[in-house]
Amino acid sequence: MRNLKITSTFQQVFFTVVFLTLLSGGTSLTLAAQKDLSPHQERIFESFTTTWQMGVGAIFGLLGSKATDLFQANDDEE
Repeated sequence: MRNLKITSTFQQVFFTVVFLTLLSGGTSLTLAAQKDLSPHQERIFESFTTTWQMGVGAIFGLLGSKATDLFQANDDEE
């Protein structure tokens, strides 16, 4: 199997997305644990919930792009 080259740019983007996703998810969980939220906190909660959901999708998208490169490398060898 051919080694897949992971560039530093990809690593920076990937770890930034992971960091922001975890930060958004943690904030969302913290706000969800509170009993009463003000209207401003509810909007922030909705924003962070949406952000971590999009972050999870972005993580899978980034990993999927690398998996596609891996499968294309196998096709080239045959």
